[in-house]
Amino acid sequence: MRLATPLAVLALAAGLLVGCGGYSSEGTDTGSGSSGAQTSTAPVGASVHACPLDVAGTQGLRATGVSCGEAQRVALAWRGGSSCTAAPGASHSACSVHGYRCIGTATDRGLAVSCARPGRAVAFTVRRG
Repeated sequence: MRLATPLAVLALAAGLLVGCGGYSSEGTDTGSGSSGAQTSTAPVGASVHACPLDVAGTQGLRATGVSCGEAQRVALAWRGGSSCTAAPGASHSACSVHGYRCIGTATDRGLAVSCARPGRAVAFTVRRG
């Protein structure tokens, strides 16, 4: 009985060591044409693209998985929503517009806004002043 406990602990430790393999940043070729490249977690066909936005103080509109037209509508609705802007001295704001949940974070450039819903995202910056 005395020998069984240390052997069980040793077996458990050995199993943990074998299961904890090292990490390699190099890909392995499985013969299926895989080159070990990093894969994206974005939905298939989704890509980030810049969109024009002609609203004073709003810049850097980026859209993921949505058209520029929809991204512009979300940004304009955010600008028009009085509950969306951060209160004076606040570091964050949050609101919902057009089915997106938007979070604004205060930075030295202004408010960085990110609006998202499953599979879609819109981001932009609102300058101070």
